[in-house]
Amino acid sequence: MQSLAESLHKSTEEQQDEKRRHEAAVQIQNAWRKKMRKQYLGPEFLWSDLVIHARTKVDRDAAEEGRNTSRDRWRRSVFLAGRLQDGDEMLSKGEKTHPEAARKHLETQHWLELIDG
Repeated sequence: MQSLAESLHKSTEEQQDEKRRHEAAVQIQNAWRKKMRKQYLGPEFLWSDLVIHARTKVDRDAAEEGRNTSRDRWRRSVFLAGRLQDGDEMLSKGEKTHPEAARKHLETQHWLELIDG
């Protein structure tokens, strides 16, 4: 009888311990998400993203309307090449190779060929 009571008491303590671990993990995950949200979705990121999308739309509309002087094409190509550099942040973080690095490199080659051709 005594061992049964001890095992029930022990399992209750283990359950409580497991519950505390789970709650701690949830708190850590929420704190991490909040930090990442501030970093990647902060006001400066949102404004810069808005400006980039507006500029892309203006450039696309200008190309469709026939404003294709060599100066306009160069201005658009410089902007697009700069956008490729902005996306290479994954390559500069740490010494590890990011899984998307090969795709990004191929994307950069395609853009440069498009601009060059």
